[in-house]
Order: sequence, then C-alpha cells, then structure tokens
Amino acid sequence: MKKEIILVRHGKAAEHNTYKRDIDRVLTERGVSDGYKVAERLIDEGIKPDLILTSPAARANHTALIIARVMKFKEEQVQFVNRLFHCSADIFMEEIHSLPEDVNSVMIVAHNPGVTDLAYELTRGGTSFLPTTGVAIIKYKEVSWTEIETAKANDFIIIKPKEL
Repeated sequence: MKKEIILVRHGKAAEHNTYKRDIDRVLTERGVSDGYKVAERLIDEGIKPDLILTSPAARANHTALIIARVMKFKEEQVQFVNRLFHCSADIFMEEIHSLPEDVNSVMIVAHNPGVTDLAYELTRGGTSFLPTTGVAIIKYKEVSWTEIETAKANDFIIIKPKEL
C-alpha cells in the first residue's frame, strides 16, 4: 500500500524568555502567516493526510490546527501526542510503526532537532535542516508502516516558507 509521511516543524515561536515554560510558547505573527502559506501549498501539491499527529506544545498544535483548518479537517483527524514534545527520531518511528494500515498518509507536527533528524533519515540525506514551518513530504510505494525505516522513499518534496 502507498504510504506518505508529512513532517512539519512548528512555526516561528515567541522567544524562550517570554514564557515560564517552553511548552507554552505561542506562534509569532510570522509563524501564523507561514502556517497558512504552507497549508495552501500543501493543497496545491494535492497533499491531504488522513491524520495529523501533533506535539502538545502550543506552537506545534497551533501550527497543526492552522493547517487542519485550511484543509477542512474534522476535529478527530487531529491527535495530540504528548510524547512528541521534543522527542527523538526513534520516538517518531515508534508512533509511525503503531499507525493503523488503513491510514495511508500521516502528518506529524513537532520540534527540532527530532523532526529534522527524521526527515534526514527518511530522505536518506535529502534534507539536512527544516526551518520553522518547513515541511518534508516523503512518499513510499508498497510498504507497511512497520517497514518504513528500511524502505527506500520513492519521492520526497521539501517546502520552505521563505520560498513561497
């Protein structure tokens, strides 16, 4: 079955010293604007995931909800996953491996360095850095979620908001 992973680094966020807790940092005006631009580009590319998994951090879930709103998602298609807050590529892979096979496309909205590390791994070095609101879309033919780590991507697209 065809599978697609859409990795999104959250949008530009308020400075660290603005909030007591890192998880509470919100998007800046540019972060919001870039979220809308990227969502429109995803629609233009024909990308529409079955499911969005997002970190519970304010900046990540706001990015995910902007994209979901533009794509006219239903509320149940967006899931908050606590362990995606500043996790490693290994944790992302555990989440991907646990996806039901009837989900063919998943978007994951999270943080660096983990999200860039995973994009680097899955594109086999095709991207070395995802900027804020940067997106890596990785496509596979005939693979299950449990085989993603060893499968070779058929294609990938990198979207950077500054290029839109």
